[in-house]
Amino acid sequence: MAFFRGGRRADWKNGGLALLRAQKQIREGIWPVGRNDDKSIVWQGHSRKTYPDDHHVLSGFCLCGDFLVFSCRRLAGPIGVVSLLLLFWAWPNYIWTGEHAWMKQSAHASLILGGLGLYYSILSRNNQFVIFDRRSKLVHISQYLGRRFHTVSWEEFDYIVIDHHTSFFGSVHEARILTAPPPWSLENDGLSLLWNFKSRFIESTTEAHTMERTPKHNIEGIVEFIIDFMNQKRTHPSVFNLSKEQDSKLTCHAKDNYANYRSRILRPWALVDPERLPDKPNWKKDGNGMWKKMHDGTIARAGWFGLWGVTHTLPPHLRGTRADPEYKNDLTAPLPGLRWHTHENEGTGELANQPEEVIEAVLTEGMGALEHFHDAAERALTAREEAVTYHNANRSWIVSPDA
Repeated sequence: MAFFRGGRRADWKNGGLALLRAQKQIREGIWPVGRNDDKSIVWQGHSRKTYPDDHHVLSGFCLCGDFLVFSCRRLAGPIGVVSLLLLFWAWPNYIWTGEHAWMKQSAHASLILGGLGLYYSILSRNNQFVIFDRRSKLVHISQYLGRRFHTVSWEEFDYIVIDHHTSFFGSVHEARILTAPPPWSLENDGLSLLWNFKSRFIESTTEAHTMERTPKHNIEGIVEFIIDFMNQKRTHPSVFNLSKEQDSKLTCHAKDNYANYRSRILRPWALVDPERLPDKPNWKKDGNGMWKKMHDGTIARAGWFGLWGVTHTLPPHLRGTRADPEYKNDLTAPLPGLRWHTHENEGTGELANQPEEVIEAVLTEGMGALEHFHDAAERALTAREEAVTYHNANRSWIVSPDA
């Protein structure tokens, strides 16, 4: 894989566009290359940060079991601006048509196109995706047009971090994470001026400079999280804590109705069903680092233009909980968001204080994995009984386990 980080860092004496500087760095061969498990390059020019065990990165991604989903809407900003201009053109033409009938006709067309454009730019779901699949060690990158995905192995995945200044006086620093999807080979083709159409956007962070003129943002933390997600166990602290937070949202905000959770809480990502994605790549690199297409990508996105279509496949780690339709009315089935916490922390504790191998098995297979661990199953049953007794006595339920 190739991982490039370049552009203009926090240098107030020298201006210039970050993109042009990055192209020069690649062309002159001074760009650094990192492996998919190499974090050192992420911190180029920065002192390494350490995070507490309960730390997790705040970002615009979605964690769906073994899938980490980054997404955005294709051309929503430009389409919205053009739509407003069309509406501004249509309004006076309805008032002052004069002797030119074509003006009213153009107003009709502008009104329709402008309305559709605004509807898309405001209400459409995200339709461009980069999905990290830890189960198969793959990365799925949506094609710019259509509903198919490029699928590449994690080892051959190319991505870029570009640093540059924003605002009129360059007083704000921004860093963007972009992909280099097939057939664009970062090593052989370099950084194209058409990167905005060739690349797929993953994430960006913007922060003002500190008093010492050094940029402060969490782009490094996001890249580290991606690397940990793809290379570490499911019980790695930052990944595990985010899984528990997602389950808590499912229980507290959607009352364990996973279809409702996907439609409302996860609405931006609802077009893609990760379980439909392939388990083998359809692009491979040859000995010269050039991409070779083996077959067409998989169609894994619902709807067109991001305006309709919702998928509801249940992630494996929720099987056996009350988010699972088969256990919806089972009063002994655990609630996803409460099974991780002891009764002192308003939980039912089925999975609190369980050994790491038990947690790993449940995150992989669901609650049915407890059958493989007799002692763990007994601890889960005992923890639930204690929690029910405790909360009924103290009337302290946030969400009653038997509601």
